[in-house]
Amino acid sequence: MTNMVTAITEALRRRRNINNTISELHSLSDSELNDIGIARANIETVARGLIDIHRTVRDTNSKGEVIK
Repeated sequence: MTNMVTAITEALRRRRNINNTISELHSLSDSELNDIGIARANIETVARGLIDIHRTVRDTNSKGEVIK
């Protein structure tokens, strides 16, 4: 039961982070997006990738081992 609650909580946190990132990126002008190398059509894909990278960094120690 605890694992299920943890998984649901993590999924909700991930979704909220993705939505916030998408919202922030959509608030940028096309010129600002171009400056950081993002096409407006790719905002959702980029947001998902950023969240996954952050999660990997957060959950991995300096030796590359997954922290549990």
